[in-house]
Amino acid sequence: MLSVLTRITLLVAGIYALYRYRYRIFNRVFGNAMIRKLFITTSMKVPYIRNRMIHQAFR
Repeated sequence: MLSVLTRITLLVAGIYALYRYRYRIFNRVFGNAMIRKLFITTSMKVPYIRNRMIHQAFR
């Protein structure tokens, strides 16, 4: 069984890796057209996000 210090170290290393490679991960996930379309469709159903995006596009 892993000790608490080892678990914390692995957690911090995982968070650091996610932060360091965040753009690669983002591009890999949203490089798939179906996932990108699902994300955009879902986010446009949230009024706050939709209003912000429309305001940014049509100033």
